[in-house]
Amino acid sequence: MQLHRLALKDLRADEYLVTIVRHHWWVLLKSVFGVFIIFLLPFIAVPLLGFYLTQSGVAVATAGALSGFFGSLWALICWQLLFVRWTDYYYDVWIITNWRIIDIDQIGLFRRNTASIMDLSHIQDMDTELNGIIGNILNFGHINVQTAGTRNEFDIDDVGNPTKVEAMIREAQARLLQHHQQ
Repeated sequence: MQLHRLALKDLRADEYLVTIVRHHWWVLLKSVFGVFIIFLLPFIAVPLLGFYLTQSGVAVATAGALSGFFGSLWALICWQLLFVRWTDYYYDVWIITNWRIIDIDQIGLFRRNTASIMDLSHIQDMDTELNGIIGNILNFGHINVQTAGTRNEFDIDDVGNPTKVEAMIREAQARLLQHHQQ
């Protein structure tokens, strides 16, 4: 994706896109793994239920039809859960421009919230944390941005390569401050 060609709504005249930051893929994998475990439950329970129904005198054809119906219904429910998790992962972004950071939170399928917009000129300090063994191995973590505005802290959670993202923000901030001095 060529970021300089990407057009965003409500950008200032001299504002351009620096980068778009998403959660690390590990966040999606954890969520998908949970759905996968839930998906497997009927494949264990349905044969047991079919066995119980045939032992209790229900016709084998009826037990097979019920198993097929409920297994398909369960697969559709799990597919929708998977789609909701992917949508939340993909559309929950932080857009970094040369003027500001825009935090867009995707909540479910049909609700998107522009949670906060922070000017780069208000940044006073940034901290980067890599937590846990997996966070250190896969290089993802948390960026805490402290501002001089009305909102004191701005958090970017579970981002891949947080030191690189922090460097991009600091570079954009330095360019902005240099632009203001001219």
